[in-house]
Amino acid sequence: MRSPGGILICTDVTGAAREADTFTCAHCNAVVIVKPMTDPAEMGGRCRMCDGLICKRCAARGVCDPFEEKLKRIEASYHARRSYAA
Repeated sequence: MRSPGGILICTDVTGAAREADTFTCAHCNAVVIVKPMTDPAEMGGRCRMCDGLICKRCAARGVCDPFEEKLKRIEASYHARRSYAA
């Protein structure tokens, strides 16, 4: 992967450390480990609507629903419920 979103460092009981590149799914916010020399389609892909990297599960759904938009909807419903109570 040319520009990973992050690096995962795993240590086992013996203290040996392994590093792996990661990216965060733009639709469900899951962290996906990028295996070296893997076809990008096997990891998920890139959403053509929001241009974000997505996991296999979100790629299979075929619907663009970015995580940021989900948070905006949740916040809007919270503010709406607060205004009804006032």
